[in-house]
Amino acid sequence: MCSQPRPARQRYNAHCWLERPRLAGAPWLKNGVALSPNLSRQRWLLLALTLFNLFFLLGSRSLNEPDEGRYAEVAREMLELHDWLVPHIWYVPHLDKPPLTYWAVAASMTVFGRNAWAVRLPLALAGLSAVWAVFLLGRALGGHRAGLWSALLLQSSLLYFVMARMLTTDIFLTQFIAWALFCFWRGWRALDALGNAEETERGQAAKRFFAWQLSAWTVLALGFLTKGPIALAVPLAAMSALAVYRRADRLRWKLLLFAALPGLTWLALLVAPWFVEVFRTVPEAFDYMVKGQVAGHILGTTIKNRQGPPFYFFGVLAVGLLPWSPLLGWLWRRAHWRRLSPCQKEGWLFLNAAVLFTFTLFSCMHAKLPAYILPLFPPLAVLLALRWFGLRTPEKNSDVGVAGNLHSRPAVTFPAAESRAERWAWRAALSSPWLMFVTFGLVLRFVFEVTDQTWLWPGWGLALAGLAGASFLGRGWTPERCARTAVALSLLNLWTVAFVIPKVETQLRGNQTLRPLGEALRDAYRPGDRTVCWGRLPQGLPFYAAPVINAAQRPYLGGISFDRPPYEFPGNRERFGPLVLPDLAALGRLLAGPTRVWVVGFAGTYREAQALELKAPLRFRAQVGEWELFANH
Repeated sequence: MCSQPRPARQRYNAHCWLERPRLAGAPWLKNGVALSPNLSRQRWLLLALTLFNLFFLLGSRSLNEPDEGRYAEVAREMLELHDWLVPHIWYVPHLDKPPLTYWAVAASMTVFGRNAWAVRLPLALAGLSAVWAVFLLGRALGGHRAGLWSALLLQSSLLYFVMARMLTTDIFLTQFIAWALFCFWRGWRALDALGNAEETERGQAAKRFFAWQLSAWTVLALGFLTKGPIALAVPLAAMSALAVYRRADRLRWKLLLFAALPGLTWLALLVAPWFVEVFRTVPEAFDYMVKGQVAGHILGTTIKNRQGPPFYFFGVLAVGLLPWSPLLGWLWRRAHWRRLSPCQKEGWLFLNAAVLFTFTLFSCMHAKLPAYILPLFPPLAVLLALRWFGLRTPEKNSDVGVAGNLHSRPAVTFPAAESRAERWAWRAALSSPWLMFVTFGLVLRFVFEVTDQTWLWPGWGLALAGLAGASFLGRGWTPERCARTAVALSLLNLWTVAFVIPKVETQLRGNQTLRPLGEALRDAYRPGDRTVCWGRLPQGLPFYAAPVINAAQRPYLGGISFDRPPYEFPGNRERFGPLVLPDLAALGRLLAGPTRVWVVGFAGTYREAQALELKAPLRFRAQVGEWELFANH
């Protein structure tokens, strides 16, 4: 907490808002604070909203390509092969990432079956976990109000909402980084009591410090098993900034260094067994994972289609943080820094170090994808909540302590929009949900060429009217009223998108679903038939087509670059052996044979196959987005 353990009879310190004497018999006590009965209700409302936000229509959308299909298929093959050690994609090793995400999805499918809801359940739980961590971190730094707004700002931001529903490692990594930041901060605050004279209190503070340190390193181990060293880099960078800021406090330095050694040892004990066993089982794994994935992504030697300019993440942050990105300009103001108490300044520095380090690190890397900067969203949400909704130091004429009344709540002021520019920023935040809805419709219509959605025109009209109304009505609103309305509008907008996407999921081109294609193949397939995938690997196809595609009955592959999945891992080309078709002529010979062959081809494959001048005409079965399904008999 942003509170320092105090010796007996120490009076209330206004700079750390939770530092108050315990009140005998007072209702709703929390750490010595007399809470309003409304606070409990607010927590339950926040929990209900978060659960609905993260679980609403969770399984209504089929798995999209390529990411969700790939992760789900790796988890499914873990269950089919009974191999939880080495992840496989299309029954060959796939070691792009450590296994924790695959383990979570496979465990969920073990309980709830092979379906989209079971696949995404761990995502929703990870999203809920990160919101909880952000609530606790915001409350520790700025009070209950700041904690509530930290959780609301995080889950209503565009990129966080999207990634909490899309199967990748990013939301799992984000939750672990958020918890590591919280645990490290609590451990840092536990050191405040070490200067007290009482030996017993110093001992208790040391025990709390080491307990929080152990918790932080445990969470870091889970993050390492999710996405590797980046899980360590962000929290340790934040702690390093604090240590440098308090460099004159030698005792803190010694304790931090002393705790780092057992922490690293504990992390190694949790992480090393899987890596050691994988390196022993798959000899190529060490070079591929360490030199290829970690070093290669930093140096750009293994980059395929993930390049981006140095300013790539400025645009990602501006769009991904909507509707709150217009408020970013007021986070780093000298006047704001001066208003903070010494305790709050440490928290501010801690969070800023996490945000700026993450943003700078990924901006300097050659590999760039929008979700890479998702781990900076939790600390950024807390920063925004502290800036606008955190509890401030009481005014000098506060009645705290008057007539011995230490039980009353100090008179506090919350920041208002102090300038015309700030008022415009809040109006922009209020208007951006409507603008997002208009943009979503434009992208569907002109990028993906979705023309059969009759709701688009009236939806645009409603959004434009709402945009004009929000801009007009928001002129005299307070920041809190603007924020409440922006949260409601943003969530309604995101829920609407979640409702619409399943209706157009096969028209999203490179991100379409393969569910109808897999079901069509499964229905048409007969024992003795063979399968060919041509032009591009349909990574999630076996998830929907199994058991037509299984370990004993793998498809032929052709027209796929050898530096793309499933060949990118060393030795996978040889593991497929004769199942690799070198050219169209080989495909033609296979189609000319007596065995019925089903071809799952990327856009244009059917036309190319027709040009082979086979004796018998090809039989076209289905067109699903950019994919085609046809057979020779």
